[in-house]
Amino acid sequence: MKSLWILLLPLVFLPSLGLGSQTALGLLELSDYLIVPVVVLMWRAGRRGPRRLADGVWLPLAFFIGWSLVSTLLIRERYGYGSDHQTLMGCSKLGKFALYAIAGLLASRALDDGREAQRFGWALLALGLVVAASLAWFSGNGEAVRSGRALEGYKTNNGISVLMAMLLCYFGGLWLTGRGTPRWRVLAPPAMGLMIVGFLVSQGRGGWVGGLAGAAYLLYRLRLRSRVVAGLAAAAITVGAAYMFLPAFRLAVDRTIDPDPNYLRESVQVIPGVDDGDRLYIWGLEAAKFPSSPILGTGFFHRGGASGLFSAGSHNFFLQIALETGAVGIAAIVALFATMWRQAGTATARAAGQDVPIRAALVAAIIGGLSGEYFYGSTPLMGLMLIYSQIGRLPAPARIEASVPRQDNGPIDSYPGAPGSSDLSTASCPAYVGVLNSGYVDTYLEPF
Repeated sequence: MKSLWILLLPLVFLPSLGLGSQTALGLLELSDYLIVPVVVLMWRAGRRGPRRLADGVWLPLAFFIGWSLVSTLLIRERYGYGSDHQTLMGCSKLGKFALYAIAGLLASRALDDGREAQRFGWALLALGLVVAASLAWFSGNGEAVRSGRALEGYKTNNGISVLMAMLLCYFGGLWLTGRGTPRWRVLAPPAMGLMIVGFLVSQGRGGWVGGLAGAAYLLYRLRLRSRVVAGLAAAAITVGAAYMFLPAFRLAVDRTIDPDPNYLRESVQVIPGVDDGDRLYIWGLEAAKFPSSPILGTGFFHRGGASGLFSAGSHNFFLQIALETGAVGIAAIVALFATMWRQAGTATARAAGQDVPIRAALVAAIIGGLSGEYFYGSTPLMGLMLIYSQIGRLPAPARIEASVPRQDNGPIDSYPGAPGSSDLSTASCPAYVGVLNSGYVDTYLEPF
């Protein structure tokens, strides 16, 4: 019963399957219903324990939610609306953001022993396969909401493609660094191949760019090892086959490489093949509105109307957060990402072999977030926090941190006792000593 939430977790990432419903405050997806029992089960499975790395993430997250709530509650008074609709809309969106972010972080609290960690690792892989299969099945139906039809697939495939980019970079990082049990290492490559197919038919070019950035980070950290070369070759073959046999992917690639000249002539300002959605132009227009409310912002999800912001958003998560929650809000979000990045480089994370995979996923998330507001809530945000929970659940003893020099920018095998290094003695790596003494050895060393 304690692990039931792990079994149900992949279901939260199903598309709406025609079960979504439109309300006065926005769209309710199937995930919005399924996440509630999963969160309850997560909470009941959690227990008090030693300080975890995730404790450092709760503070900027809570501060951001609190600050955004204040800004949103003041919308009516600041902008002179005759009703509370804008305030209620912003509060509902903020509530959704909080729900999905906290749901992902609760996994850090609920995962304590090795068996649960192994099940959770397999659940993440199953989650990726569920999303990939759904993208392939509903390929081309990602804009059902905009067309007014009943929602069947995902609300937006662009956000889901960023989720897939994070998962692929994380799993790829684990496999390339030699992590995982023998069974996981055999099953992970074909699973990632299926995930790549779903990723490519999503037509989410923001996710593609984020995935390429995460892959470039992996290449930088791991250098040209034989395992990396084999992975790159397999990925190239998969992409080539997808271009030949998947018309949706071929169309998106052709549109990027050779865009329609008639469309380019009509666009205001475009970098052909890169910015045919006028994103750079929109960023410039929207960024110029920041000084009108630099501290409080316009209020969470307060767009259009008296806000002066584009109702469709700036197509940049970080810029939009700055516009809607001010300098204080964006500072909290930057602190949130910076904390996760820093923790991924700690001795505890390196000893667990999670540093490079987590950072690769973060690179994919940050670059993907520059092309759209994909972390306002829903499954991409939860997916990011679930991936982070693989280090968030680790203990954060200060003694271990002080005993191991930081080597954030070196290759993965640059510290003693790392997988693949010549010195595997625990005495040469105090981080391993701390992990072994912590009682988490099964959980940390081979989570799958």
